[in-house]
Amino acid sequence: MAQAKPGILTIRHRNMWGQWSFSFEGNLLCGLRFSGADEAIVPSSVKACAYATPDNDVPLPRSTAKAYNNVVKELNLYLAGKLQKFTIPIKLSGTKFQMSVLEAIMDIPYGKTWTYKQVAEIIGHPKAERAVGNALHTNPLQVIIPCHRVVTSRGKIGGYALGTDLKRRLLCMEGAIQNELELE
Repeated sequence: MAQAKPGILTIRHRNMWGQWSFSFEGNLLCGLRFSGADEAIVPSSVKACAYATPDNDVPLPRSTAKAYNNVVKELNLYLAGKLQKFTIPIKLSGTKFQMSVLEAIMDIPYGKTWTYKQVAEIIGHPKAERAVGNALHTNPLQVIIPCHRVVTSRGKIGGYALGTDLKRRLLCMEGAIQNELELE
């Protein structure tokens, strides 16, 4: 279902992982949220292929439709373990500090983790570990900008705006942790 906000078009999409919401400003992805699995979704109605159509009552503008198809394709490839870095065009907004945190974590390699402390040091604010965590919590493009790859200095999983279960699943899928019991 597309929702109208001035200049922003939000589209819901389901795949085997659950319900996702994509927000676009024209052809730029500016928001991604995961709502999790929904028991009401029956397997025959799950849209898990790159050519699936959005849950939308109105036709999408051509540039948004193309961007949507590319995002779905890349997300599905990533979730299948066949894509390590997203190439879709994005639009970010936030404070200077938030932007520096988001830009830094885009450099975390697939299958690796950094600590909140490492991110704070990289952006030149070595004592701002909590502020880094807060900036990651406001990440508008969860999964695309890989804040799930940031863990605590003690080796714990830490928080995640989309839930620690999803964070653990993503890290396990990427091979950053050996099994879902690590980082407890």
